[in-house]
Amino acid sequence: MPRPIRLAALSLLVAVLAAAGVADYGTGGGYVVQPGDSLWAIATEHGTTVDELAAVNHLDPAAILPVGIVLTIPGAGVTPQAAAPPTGSSSCNGLSPGGGPTGVLPSLLAESPQRLSLRPYFEEWASHYGVPAAMVEAVAWQESGWQQGIVSATGAVGVGQIEPGTASFISNVLIGEPLDPSSVSDNIRMSAAFLAYLYRLEGGSVCATLAAYYEGPLNLAERGMFADTQEYVADVEALIPRFE
Repeated sequence: MPRPIRLAALSLLVAVLAAAGVADYGTGGGYVVQPGDSLWAIATEHGTTVDELAAVNHLDPAAILPVGIVLTIPGAGVTPQAAAPPTGSSSCNGLSPGGGPTGVLPSLLAESPQRLSLRPYFEEWASHYGVPAAMVEAVAWQESGWQQGIVSATGAVGVGQIEPGTASFISNVLIGEPLDPSSVSDNIRMSAAFLAYLYRLEGGSVCATLAAYYEGPLNLAERGMFADTQEYVADVEALIPRFE
């Protein structure tokens, strides 16, 4: 069961996002369920069906729709998956970090002076926000290969693949000043700030932090990690030693 302080932080996050009109704050994109929402209303608004919306989000169409969870919208750049039960947030206990070799950068990075020139940004902002630089670098490598020009089908931008809604939350709530995710330095700063926020929210658990970055903290708290999230976490955890 989540600790009371974590539930309070998540409740505050729901309120902040609702007030700001932010519908997405995980790198996977999605729609945050608001009070009064229903699967039918959300499906109708986004041009899909209740059955499709329920299937891609592993929901029972007849069950109560929890406020604050993040729904993936079919056709919004995400391939629907077959329904499967959530694994639960305790699934972190079953994941083995592994990885390495320690300190040996991915060859594609080691051979690219342009990408290597970004390391000072990672080190500066990771230190500033008090989060392990290796974790920020590994997440960014998994997300984009440290390529600022990449934009996903859902509008995620740059090195950290920052979604528009996430960018708004980071700028307006976490940092308190406007930042531009299309700027490589701002993008890395936003990634570090968001990971630091999640790192504190998840009690210093790297596994849970990575899962929350991928699918959103409310989704993780309500439903735990799904198979694709576990794969993402395992991939990033295998990369972290390379950046240490």
